[in-house]
Amino acid sequence: MSSATNHVSQVQRALKDAPKSALGGAASELTNQAALVFYDAGNLTAAEQMGSLSLDYAVHGADREGQARAYDGLSRISLYRGDFSRAASYARQGLKVPDVSYSQRATLFMRLGRALALISHQEANARTALDDARTVTGLSPFTEAALIGDVGIGLGNLRRYREAGTLLGEAAECIGEWSPLFQAQYLGRQVQAALRGRNPELAANHMDKLARAVPFVESARVNTRVQEILATSTRWLAVSEIRNARDHLKSVGCR
Repeated sequence: MSSATNHVSQVQRALKDAPKSALGGAASELTNQAALVFYDAGNLTAAEQMGSLSLDYAVHGADREGQARAYDGLSRISLYRGDFSRAASYARQGLKVPDVSYSQRATLFMRLGRALALISHQEANARTALDDARTVTGLSPFTEAALIGDVGIGLGNLRRYREAGTLLGEAAECIGEWSPLFQAQYLGRQVQAALRGRNPELAANHMDKLARAVPFVESARVNTRVQEILATSTRWLAVSEIRNARDHLKSVGCR
């Protein structure tokens, strides 16, 4: 976080001596990365401030891709904060930006679907948005894997636990070579989908996979998810597989 703050401060100083239109796109991309740093560390207030700054720089720099990316980030942060309506609003604003990449458009549909899945009486609209995300073509292998995992999270919020678990497992298997962090996140979500679907044996199997992934990442969000899983799984202590999996997960600790 300290390093990210330092980079943003240098950008702000640089922009005092140069028009935002010249450096807006680059400044937007850097501040968006800073927002992700704060988001992953759990400092959502700072993350949102960085995200808003990223949007401002993209607008001044006439960077359409940067604008859509900033709206995507702000939607992600609002969703994690629990402000689902605001998350949906940011995603819709991002989808209105013309001439953006296929991958960014797919991600914004996914953000919209995940937000709507957590709003009462929006289940059909949520499913439509998630399906729209999956229909976008021309994605890189990494983006495709991440999209599959995030759509799986949305389906879990719609209580489609079996379908969600399948997609999350596919994403976790594919994305590990690029991002141990994403792999751990999707494995954690897969555990939670199995627990919510009342399938403790399957959840235990996924917990063992998560325990093998956790030592390779340092993330406040992953640590929080592990604690959530340990708390939720206590109701299944009578199941030996769950007890063993919990012990395995506890043994690796949180970095």
